[in-house]
Amino acid sequence: MKIESPHIITEGSVQYQLGELKENKILYDFKKIQIYLEAKGKLLFGKNFKLYAEDEAILYKLCIYFIRDFKTCSKLKIDPNKGILLSGPVGCGKTSLMKLLPFIVPHRKSYKVIPVRNIAFEFNYRTVWQ
Repeated sequence: MKIESPHIITEGSVQYQLGELKENKILYDFKKIQIYLEAKGKLLFGKNFKLYAEDEAILYKLCIYFIRDFKTCSKLKIDPNKGILLSGPVGCGKTSLMKLLPFIVPHRKSYKVIPVRNIAFEFNYRTVWQ
């Protein structure tokens, strides 16, 4: 499935333009991405979903990783060809963000989010029972 305008996302009757298409490249606008992520978060996780100002720096880094902004990734010493390890206390929003961010790049292959607790349980199960 080819998406003609991956920078324009429709949710219900509302269109969110995450950037501008120039010379076959999308020039993303972080503020527009934040607006979309807040709206999509409310749809996925409920009306109380909120992006917090204190999380803006990490959200920015995650966004440039997802949109594969190689120039900005290089400046911030982020390798977009490597994986992501998010850590933080239970309930801080790690899983929610990782479920939400693929929506900003509908033209890219998605992935499955597996909580580390499930991986640890599976590892322990296989270690003990095999």
